[in-house]
Amino acid sequence: MSTGFGSEISPDTIRAAQEGRRDAQRVIFEVFQRPVLTLLRGLCKEPELARDLAQDVFVQAFAKLNQLRETSAFGGWLKQLTLNTAFAYFRRPTNQNHSLEDEAESESVDWHSQADWLSRVDDIEALFSVLSDEERLIVWLFVVEDYSHQELAEQFAISATAVRQRYHRALQKLKDRSQS
Repeated sequence: MSTGFGSEISPDTIRAAQEGRRDAQRVIFEVFQRPVLTLLRGLCKEPELARDLAQDVFVQAFAKLNQLRETSAFGGWLKQLTLNTAFAYFRRPTNQNHSLEDEAESESVDWHSQADWLSRVDDIEALFSVLSDEERLIVWLFVVEDYSHQELAEQFAISATAVRQRYHRALQKLKDRSQS
């Protein structure tokens, strides 16, 4: 599933934005506002928080734009900045969830097929409201953004087994909620 970070943008526009031209920054904002907000709405329970984090993303993006060397990599760079902003927010001590002990899960489970039913759910926002912040991040990043469990383990500084276990528990919560 694509969230729009692959949108085409002129290298001249990016270079102009790097020079601080507001008109170029506005073009970048208009092209990438929806993908940034879509990704953050998938990661955050509250739409208002997603909007606040999106604003932070663009402030940081324009402040750090001179660090971007390859203009063709802008979409991936902005996506990573968006994810890093969300991870930083959820890592704050007031937002941390209690950590669960690692439990061994079977390696033979097909994690994608277990989540296929999510694509058929009408009100995903209401359904996801039963998940903790960490569970929501894990499910969204795995299912929508195609992160592997190993990549998620590195982001959360836990084992891949713990990621799989938390992912499985989150899916079970979602299934239970959707059937009630």
